[in-house]
Amino acid sequence: MAPVATRDILPPREELPTEETTLYYYLELKDGGIIQTYPGTAFEKRRKHVPHDATIKDLRSIHDQFNVDNAGFEFVQHKSAVKDFSNEEEVEQVYYPECIDLIKKVSGADEVQVVSHMCRRDTHKASVDASQGLDDKTPVKVMNPARFVHVDQSYRGAEQILFLNLPEEEAERRLKKRWAIMNVWAPIMKPVKRDPLAFADFRSIDENDFRTVVANLPPPDAGEYGKVSRNMKHKPRAEYSSNGDVAPRYEVTNLAHNPNQQWYYASDMTPEEAWVFKIFDSKNDGRAKCAVHSSFPLKGQSDYGDPRTSIEVRCFVFWNDEKTE
Repeated sequence: MAPVATRDILPPREELPTEETTLYYYLELKDGGIIQTYPGTAFEKRRKHVPHDATIKDLRSIHDQFNVDNAGFEFVQHKSAVKDFSNEEEVEQVYYPECIDLIKKVSGADEVQVVSHMCRRDTHKASVDASQGLDDKTPVKVMNPARFVHVDQSYRGAEQILFLNLPEEEAERRLKKRWAIMNVWAPIMKPVKRDPLAFADFRSIDENDFRTVVANLPPPDAGEYGKVSRNMKHKPRAEYSSNGDVAPRYEVTNLAHNPNQQWYYASDMTPEEAWVFKIFDSKNDGRAKCAVHSSFPLKGQSDYGDPRTSIEVRCFVFWNDEKTE
């Protein structure tokens, strides 16, 4: 099993290739920020963030020093057998089992259940343009890289998404043992030449910088974000995570800037490579509990041109005999 994270141990500060870029952080409430957002809508595409200069280190030469338990993310080799990622049936029948096996190998978990997946095939500029002139809550189906610093669910939001996607009795049972949410992210069709994905090492994160935002998903027929969660109904005790009969809602984590944050990416990723990273881990023994992440523009990158193409698969991860402590 991978070593547990400790806050005072970081990888050697050796010279690594870097990218100078801008990362986009949470805009505080006092400055006009929000506590509710609407993924997949014109509002989200136009939402304001705080830009900060950032240095992103290329970890390719030392990637084996980072894993899901010490940093929150892991760079892996994986060549998929999928021929056409636009074929939903093929993705579910071929790629889902591949992701299950990959997460089991990385985490040592006993069981993995796929929740949903999302493909991105558009530029950030295309999404902003598509939102112009639309009402805030109008769905925008253009799928661009997420260019703001975040975690898909907060610690409480992870429990909410569990209850939204499992029968209540099963969700209650799963909470009694160690469980997690992990994602697999990979380029598809071509290497990454713009908008790569970056991660902040969990050992460099101050959880006091976490900012909670409530995500209100669009209806199921409103594009990719409408398929993120099943919106299962439960008795009142668990109903805090429901958004009526229309669509689910749950907490996500945004981040305030802190100069101690250490950011990493892998240059020129190919479809034979992938990231496995944590959204949440119930284990409370000092290991990484999540992976803060964001796409970012490469130096000199144009707003236009060939978009990055990628897939992200979201999974519940379970251990039969591990306690949460």
